[in-house]
Amino acid sequence: MDAPALRPRLVSFRVLSFSAENKLPNVTGNEIGFEMTPVIDLGLALPGTPDGQMQGMVNIKITGRAAKKDAPDESLADFSASYEARFVYPKEADEADVSARFERETHQYMLVAQAFPLASSHFRRELMAMGFNVGNLPLGL
Repeated sequence: MDAPALRPRLVSFRVLSFSAENKLPNVTGNEIGFEMTPVIDLGLALPGTPDGQMQGMVNIKITGRAAKKDAPDESLADFSASYEARFVYPKEADEADVSARFERETHQYMLVAQAFPLASSHFRRELMAMGFNVGNLPLGL
């Protein structure tokens, strides 16, 4: 478990882009399947000044498509989105300690587990705004 003095704090979450094309004018009454593929990148940024703080970054890209269940190769809608979560480490955190923790899968999971539900919630809301019933898409990892 991470030492509380070295835990990063989520300071910002941004939607960088969302793009969608709905080729089906009326989605009601059609049985539609969804495919969703997330790609997650993590990075550690060192401060540029002596009094700066180290930052952890989580970038999430989600692509998706909708197709009728009886014709899965025929895309009805295509979606893509990208998100950025930024975490700051305490000022007193040592670079060597943070770097060592950042290499651990459990620490990476802790960062992603905070950012991914936010990205997934936004993605679902946008799909629902387009008329798709996406209550079965996962919110978590």
